Amino acid sequence: MDRKELQDTAVFLLERNKRLICQWATGTGKSNVALGFIHKHPDVKTLILVPEQNNIENWKAEFSKFGISAQNVDIACYASYHKYENTEWGLLVFDEVPHLDTDLKREISRTVQGEYVLALGAKITEEEEKTLSDCYGQFYKTTVTLEEAVKWGILPKPVVVICHMQLDDVDKKYWCQGEKRTAKGMYGFYEADVQDCINRYNEKPNPQTKKKMFMAGTKRKRFLGQMKEKAISDICQKLNEKNRRFLCFCSSIKQAELIGGKNAFTSHTPKSMKLLDKFNNHDINSLYVVGKLIEGQNLIDIDCGVIGQIGGTERITIQSIGRIMRSESPIVYVPVFDKTKDDGFLYTLTSNIPNDYIKHYKFN
Repeated sequence: MDRKELQDTAVFLLERNKRLICQWATGTGKSNVALGFIHKHPDVKTLILVPEQNNIENWKAEFSKFGISAQNVDIACYASYHKYENTEWGLLVFDEVPHLDTDLKREISRTVQGEYVLALGAKITEEEEKTLSDCYGQFYKTTVTLEEAVKWGILPKPVVVICHMQLDDVDKKYWCQGEKRTAKGMYGFYEADVQDCINRYNEKPNPQTKKKMFMAGTKRKRFLGQMKEKAISDICQKLNEKNRRFLCFCSSIKQAELIGGKNAFTSHTPKSMKLLDKFNNHDINSLYVVGKLIEGQNLIDIDCGVIGQIGGTERITIQSIGRIMRSESPIVYVPVFDKTKDDGFLYTLTSNIPNDYIKHYKFN
């Protein structure tokens, strides 16, 4: 099945079932399902909901690119969803469904009617599906995994290089509770704190113990991210020397700014869209990003990616890898520390990527 056949089939399924979930790997063309339906039914009044203002411009560009009229189409951010309470639409499109799943947006959805409803996302959880079904009835679901997209020739075959590292257990240079510790010792301290907070939460689940558990996990994650800075910097330097075009997913704004300098694309970046334009115009060859900030952005000619902090959820993994899957021979570098929480994150990653695409490398 090629890309057009996949999208045409999805349009048919939407017409037949009126409720459709497209859980497709990033880069497979989910938005084209909506565009295809609107092209066939230009008089249908349509509301498309997206995560950010930048995504609105991307959708408008897609309408223009394919010569499809947007005369009867409203495109709005989820943040403005409340403005559409008690409205009726021929077609409702929820782009990046996870942004819909909050108590407030669920309540709004109960008042927004759609004859046809299309939900798009790379990974949609059972809870998010339940939210959709509670508001709009039973959905037909179609799924395209990364492996299937590669097999069908919709996406290229990637090479994922896992760079294995060990936390230093010799040099005691970190002060903690009145004593010096090695990097491995510091990680042990953070890990013990996480486990203690988990136990406290299990014994007495409440907002306070939940917050402490979350904060302990965040501190552990930030420490591992900080320990990876040299490895990330070394990999990016080599990619820059080879004039490769790449994205680097950093663990924090501070790290993105430290390693990426003027190419850091974060919530602190002034005139961020101009930086994206510079990347897409080949004025620069790299972007150093944090979190979901580039979700839904159209980025051109990416050769490689560096995932400095892999996430523990399938969604983060799929979206990070998917952003890099648009070149002919994409390469993804993933530095990890063995025998740490990274092992769990790495399991999440390798569960979504066929073993044939993965290479393991000892990185010192």
